[in-house]
Amino acid sequence: MNVLQGLDIDTALLQQILDALPVGIWIADPSGQLLANNSAGSRIWAGERWISPEDYGEYKAWWSSTGKLLETAEWGMSRAVATGEVSQNEMVDIECFDGSRKTILNSAMPIYDADGQIRACIAVNQEITDLKRVQDNLVLVRNQLAALSGAALSIQEQERKRLSMELHDEIGQTLSALKIVVETARRHCKNKTLADYMQQASEMADTLVSDVREIARRLRPPPLDDLGLVAALRWHLDRVARAAPLEVRFDAETLTQRLSSDLELGCFRIAQEAVSNVIRHAAASCLTVTLEKNNRHLTLCVRDDGCGFVPKSLFTELNHPLGLIGMRERAAMLGGELRVRSTPGQGAEVQAIFPLGG
Repeated sequence: MNVLQGLDIDTALLQQILDALPVGIWIADPSGQLLANNSAGSRIWAGERWISPEDYGEYKAWWSSTGKLLETAEWGMSRAVATGEVSQNEMVDIECFDGSRKTILNSAMPIYDADGQIRACIAVNQEITDLKRVQDNLVLVRNQLAALSGAALSIQEQERKRLSMELHDEIGQTLSALKIVVETARRHCKNKTLADYMQQASEMADTLVSDVREIARRLRPPPLDDLGLVAALRWHLDRVARAAPLEVRFDAETLTQRLSSDLELGCFRIAQEAVSNVIRHAAASCLTVTLEKNNRHLTLCVRDDGCGFVPKSLFTELNHPLGLIGMRERAAMLGGELRVRSTPGQGAEVQAIFPLGG
């Protein structure tokens, strides 16, 4: 039995109950003819129209997500009447009867009798204009911060490239020339003690040349610009395998063509940071890096069999994992997303997914 059938509530009392609610209420008969509302509903719309579904267009609204005008049949009340559909919290921008603009969450549902027939339909409007304005401002600030972060990363990469070239072409060549001069002087030196010092100087110059070249490679891996992402990652992982006590596996069979320079650079930097985190924190015995490309996405995956962690524990008031934040920023700049999965004692996986045009 319908609970309301057992209640002795007159129309005036029901209206008082509706008027006490902070959200707008609209009630229609089974055909969709609007019959009643409450004071909040009238206040939200700055008026009311007692109309049937074919005239719902008098209530003007646009989908907040697209700006597209709501057609008469798209109103939640229209769908509830026509098909019994229940809609919840659909965000729409409305033009009130006094010409003002607001944003509401619109919900609608049918009410059935004991025989399963639609007895009435009800719509609920919740005004969220101020909340939407705050949300829009937050989105604007977020976009501005993303643009600023992107510009900073771009400047950083340009500076890395410049420093790499200067270290390799200028300082590296100068040190090589210095080594030649010292070595020549040593060979012509008759004083054994002085010659020994020159030998030490020559060896130090050798070390400096190697160190400078290594720093230049870290700043900008040589294969990245010339040979592309796969070659750069293979070069980097070969160096990791020689330096770190773990098995390194790499698979990029589905990536047979060059990608855009921005995507290759961003993907390489994310992989570089993720691999560095494995070496520093995971205590892993095996590291697997895969690149998988299909018609729609490029997916980078860095997986280890190390100690694992609880992802949510990375972000606290006292802990700000800049490496992870940087990886997410790079992925977002390229229209992608970064996913981190891990369980204590069961390793971790960092996955970056990038959309591909076309």
